[in-house]
Amino acid sequence: MNDYIFDRDTNGALEGHDDGGWTVRVSDLWNIEGVPNGGFLMALCLAAAGQQVSHPAPLTMNSHFLGRTMPGEATIRSRAIKRGRSLSVTAVDLIQNGRVSVTSLITWGELSGFGGPTGPLLSPPELPEESEMRSSLQMGLESTFISRFDYLMPRDIARGAFGQPTGNALARGRMRFTDGRPADLLSMPLIADGFPPAIFQLGYYGWAPTLELTIHFRSRPTPGWLTLDLTARHLLNGTFEEDCYIWDSKGDLVAMSRQLGRTLAS
Repeated sequence: MNDYIFDRDTNGALEGHDDGGWTVRVSDLWNIEGVPNGGFLMALCLAAAGQQVSHPAPLTMNSHFLGRTMPGEATIRSRAIKRGRSLSVTAVDLIQNGRVSVTSLITWGELSGFGGPTGPLLSPPELPEESEMRSSLQMGLESTFISRFDYLMPRDIARGAFGQPTGNALARGRMRFTDGRPADLLSMPLIADGFPPAIFQLGYYGWAPTLELTIHFRSRPTPGWLTLDLTARHLLNGTFEEDCYIWDSKGDLVAMSRQLGRTLAS
């Protein structure tokens, strides 16, 4: 196991059982407001389930967050729903204190395995030059979770994320691990759930817990900065949907997600 914090806290935190499950110690290094980030918990489940399948890549993952997961000991259980030549499906539960807190379905296959046509793809957003954007350091960001990443944001988005809302629920910028870990498929749920939410741009700050998140894995990312584009179109009765698109340093679309979240701001 290498020295990257994310790998230590995902694959390196799993202890397999003879019955096919795992004991895991949920790290507190990915906390937001004292609670582990939902995308990090998805990555934990993805890492565990990946040990039991023969297909090389996840294609889609859907997770429902049924209760709060806290740092500390938990159990992960995975079962096969389908085993096929081109696709397999697994169901994964994260269990803590005898209760399922996260339940997921994952479809596995080969990202280029279908051999069908490729049509026009969404291009990454136009962003200012790096020198014209605000970095994590310049923004003075200090939290356990945020310290795991480097962020770059256009100045208006940066101001909107941290106290001066733009009035437009759109966020975009760049992101990478602080310790230099290259992004990969395992880290995509964390990345998709790791950028300041688009509803911050409307002035609804604070913890925005995820109720459900679906991510589609589109290609393997190349090393370097990831570009993210997030939009929230509907805020209704305290819940919002957020669409996130992620491109790698070559401009290739690597993942896309939609989540239903809840804002605790009034």
